[in-house]
Amino acid sequence: MSEANPLQFSTPKDVVETSLFSFHPLFYLYFMLSFFFVPYPFYRWIATRYKWELNTKSIARHCSDIMLGMNYGLILFTFGNYTHTFSWITVVAFYPSLFGYGLLAELPFAKQSLPNIKHWPKGMWVIFLTALGVILAFAGVHIYFASQLEMPFVVYYVCSLLIPIFFFATAILLKKEVNQNWLRTFYVTRISRRQRLDTEDSQPKNDTIPSPYAHTISIHLHHWQIFYVLAFFTRFTHPVSQVAAGIVIACYMQGICAYGYDHLVNDNM
Repeated sequence: MSEANPLQFSTPKDVVETSLFSFHPLFYLYFMLSFFFVPYPFYRWIATRYKWELNTKSIARHCSDIMLGMNYGLILFTFGNYTHTFSWITVVAFYPSLFGYGLLAELPFAKQSLPNIKHWPKGMWVIFLTALGVILAFAGVHIYFASQLEMPFVVYYVCSLLIPIFFFATAILLKKEVNQNWLRTFYVTRISRRQRLDTEDSQPKNDTIPSPYAHTISIHLHHWQIFYVLAFFTRFTHPVSQVAAGIVIACYMQGICAYGYDHLVNDNM
């Protein structure tokens, strides 16, 4: 009897790049040592020594970030196919990229954030557009790699971008609801209008609905979140993909080492 694979999603025994998930305990240990437990204290030591920008962290915050790092690392390792693609090439690409990003972030015009994009200086735009061009070039190469495998892998590969898009869209809708009382206002206003239409002598009513939320919220997309997502797509054994993996994991870890696991959705206190 043939092995059940109704969606024809992957053939990991024949083509390791198509593995939906994979896990090897020893490789996971190597992965976490190379990309988290060693660079985390090392980066903070270097950054402190040379007075790079760092968030001050309490012991409790360090413990929280380490636990989150182990969780995020496990998810990335398992679903990013690093059991099969983790290699010395990725490690060699990682460390120069980690400290290179740190140095780049110290440039005066580079100390910007995405929410402040309308006020970026020209130098920041040069960095951003250059980085975007590199990302798009790597994306094109990876889509080409995926297209060389048996269909419909490339379809699943590209459409998996819908997962982070879904979470970001959910965050936007959540902000709209909390800040504007969106759903409750829409629902109650609609009911109120129906009642007025059904009542001939009804008087105009105030449709303003008191908000049940104590605070407004804001969305801040951090660079660690962007590069963490990209690290799931560097799942090929080709050296170009392994170099790309080292670069995106380094950019992700720079954010964690310097600032921590800051949230996408934040309360405005």
